[in-house]
Amino acid sequence: MNTIFYWSPFNSKVATIKAVINSAGSLNKFFKKNQFKTSIIDAVHEWKDFEQEIKDKKIELIYLNKNSIFNSFNKDGFIRSRFAYFYIFFKSFFPLINILQSKKPDYLIIHLITSLPLFLFSFINFKSKLILRISGLPKMTFFRRILWRLAAKNIYKITCPTFDTYKNLSKFEFLKEKLCVLNDPIINIREIQNIKNKEVVIDKNIKQIILEKKYFLSIGRFTKQKNYLYYLDCIPEILKLDKELYFLFIGQGEDKKKFLEISNKLNISDRIFIINHTKNVHYFMKNANALVLPSLWEDPGFVLVEAGYNGCQVISSDCPNGPSEIIGVDGGYLFKSNSKSSLIQTISFYLNDSQENKFSKKINLKRRIKKFTSFYHALNLKNKILNIKN
Repeated sequence: MNTIFYWSPFNSKVATIKAVINSAGSLNKFFKKNQFKTSIIDAVHEWKDFEQEIKDKKIELIYLNKNSIFNSFNKDGFIRSRFAYFYIFFKSFFPLINILQSKKPDYLIIHLITSLPLFLFSFINFKSKLILRISGLPKMTFFRRILWRLAAKNIYKITCPTFDTYKNLSKFEFLKEKLCVLNDPIINIREIQNIKNKEVVIDKNIKQIILEKKYFLSIGRFTKQKNYLYYLDCIPEILKLDKELYFLFIGQGEDKKKFLEISNKLNISDRIFIINHTKNVHYFMKNANALVLPSLWEDPGFVLVEAGYNGCQVISSDCPNGPSEIIGVDGGYLFKSNSKSSLIQTISFYLNDSQENKFSKKINLKRRIKKFTSFYHALNLKNKILNIKN
């Protein structure tokens, strides 16, 4: 039996959480019984809201600090998030050493907040093979460059979610021979089919828009990355192109208050609706006229993959590192990142495009996102990354 531990602490509920659960679960699901035993390490009880889902997928949850205070303090913003990183590092330092030395998993796959295992593997000779899973194009800061260079000799593989990220990281010679592409397991077909047609409990005004009106959908936290303030500034011009449009956002975050204030100043608040959270984005995608993704960076862009699966048209910035690679020239509508004129021109083109061309783009995108299914991910993880052929 091959034992695989996943380390992926997080301080906010990002899309990578689902990728971690799908990755661990897919190895249990698609291959013969007892070939794999997968476990997720809960560093500071950050996984508490996902315990049932993890259990349902026959994944073990290993607690390092179940009684931590991690879930009791605010982690939004730069300073608070850095405090959370330090808390995870020092609170989990010795417990992680103990669990790796006592359990001796065959592989440790690390995502998101990875500084602690990278630091430990730089100085301690563990039996496990370390796989660094890149989640979004990392900025090669001075500290990260030193840490990665120290750890590089003890890293077995570094997986990238897109080919563009692979190319970007290949310029660092000390990483090059470790790099490979492994697409995220974003699409779990059975799970999506089970929930996509289920009714979602929402405000009656929002429900009326979803069922009766035309709307553009955007999903993601109100942060600098998602670039909603720039998009908001474009909405008055977009409404001149089609005065019947509404704009639905799903997410929370530090820019939400400012977003609402600006929408009032622009006198468009009656056209904008926000849902803080939903477990069923597919319900909203299947009814939307298009998903609009104004991000400054993505890697690969979970929502555009989900939109593609649901047959939802995608209008996206050409930001690094996922949209251009996944959408291409024939799978949706790309605009120049952070350019107001480009976004408005692209939406104008979309609104006036032929139904035949719109349908063709949906089909092309749906074909392209097959590599982001849980099965495809599990097959490549097993055969190309773990090198387990039987």
